[in-house]
Amino acid sequence: RELRARLAAYRPLIELARPLMQRLVARRLPGAASGAVALLADTEGVLLAVIAGRGAQTTLAPGWRLSEDRAGTCAVALALREGRPAVVAGAEHYHEAYHDWICWAAPIRLAERRPSAVLAVAVRGTALDARIRVYLVECAAALAGVWRAWRRNLSQQVLLGPGSPWPLIAVDGDGRVLDCNPAAERELGLLREKLVGRRWEQLGFVAVQPGEGEAAPDEGQLVSLTGAGGERSFFLMQNAPLPGGAGERPGRVYALVNITRWRERFEQADYRRRLALLERLGAFVVHEARNPLAAIRVSAELAAMTPDPERRTALMQQIIASVDDLNRFLGDLLDLVRPKQAQRGPVDVGVILQRVVELFAPQAKMAGVDLRVRAVKGALPVIGNEHLLGYALGNLVRNALQATPAGGAVSVRVERRPSRGSVLIRVSDTGAGIPPGIRRHLLTAAVSTKGRYEAGLGLLLSHRVITEAHGGRVWFRTREGAGTTFYVELPLAAAPMANTDATG
Repeated sequence: RELRARLAAYRPLIELARPLMQRLVARRLPGAASGAVALLADTEGVLLAVIAGRGAQTTLAPGWRLSEDRAGTCAVALALREGRPAVVAGAEHYHEAYHDWICWAAPIRLAERRPSAVLAVAVRGTALDARIRVYLVECAAALAGVWRAWRRNLSQQVLLGPGSPWPLIAVDGDGRVLDCNPAAERELGLLREKLVGRRWEQLGFVAVQPGEGEAAPDEGQLVSLTGAGGERSFFLMQNAPLPGGAGERPGRVYALVNITRWRERFEQADYRRRLALLERLGAFVVHEARNPLAAIRVSAELAAMTPDPERRTALMQQIIASVDDLNRFLGDLLDLVRPKQAQRGPVDVGVILQRVVELFAPQAKMAGVDLRVRAVKGALPVIGNEHLLGYALGNLVRNALQATPAGGAVSVRVERRPSRGSVLIRVSDTGAGIPPGIRRHLLTAAVSTKGRYEAGLGLLLSHRVITEAHGGRVWFRTREGAGTTFYVELPLAAAPMANTDATG
């Protein structure tokens, strides 16, 4: 039912996109090993249309969700998040089933804001002619133009009658209802005769601010309406101009999409997520605060018992130092949960990684794990926060060491990607791999492989630090019994740094 409502809301865009999608898959693309598959997805990464060309086989279908929290790394999710054309090739895909595919995706914009939809094309093969990217971007721009033109002509469709799936209301220049269709009568619970002539304000629509984690609608507004029985319904409302006659002010046509059930499910899922995250965060704070608190208690008890003034003074200084440590920890935690507000500047990824490896070298030696690092010569400058980036990369190395048994190895590799203007970091281990049940939400939820009372916040906070504070990407590849590799891609700073003390 939810998919039917979603497809109905996007039906004009789907019908307008089909001819372009059919052209994309009509012939074998240069560099492709099979026919192409064209995809159209909405702002949540839900597939609205899938068209496969000759010789192409795919399990994708309308209703599949290709957002990062559901599908991991893929071109559609990347284009939605970054708001620009994206390509994901081979093993960069999260799912192994698509490791022999390459996919280009281009956002469809209705305004200078976040994407309103995404057009993508995927083929089997290891490379795809760069001209396909240009053609795909042109197709997305053309589709956006046609979609805008359709919306401008929405006023011509307001009185189409019972065939329209949307509640449509025409309002004149003075804000009075001119007409409506049967769908509007059903949603508002009033007959057309009762609606015509009313002022728009009398209909009772109230603007609603999107909740945290809920995307703001493009070219539209979230509104609510309270029914006669007190029940509250939520709508996504869009509008288009309604030309007036000679000497008359132009009116508006309002189109409504009922999203009440979707919003209720979103709020319930968000509430459960917040409770789980609060539980994990509380366990993390308690665990980390116990050590300085225990030190403070021991030092206070000793200070109370000792008759030596110098000894008492030294103990009091230890108490002050422990309080400072606790205060520093709380400040660091605040930076981690609000990474966008942290101070940023030019930092050298090579230097940070070298310090991280030196920090964990004793732990690796005690555990009998071979910790190796392989970095490029010269500076690797990025714009970021040295402390937060060190935490994020250190957390990946720590997790790799904890997952690797004695006699195994953890390797850290760094390489430049000049064609992408970025630096790629790989942290690999020879452990048991990540259990399938937590892979999908590993980077976007507080999950842990270490037991019920472990915080499980490390990867979640690291993901936020890398993506939100540094504009980077994080993904991983894992096989049970064969280990895991985490990948971190960070955009290089435009200008090189003067200090180049990174080791090769």
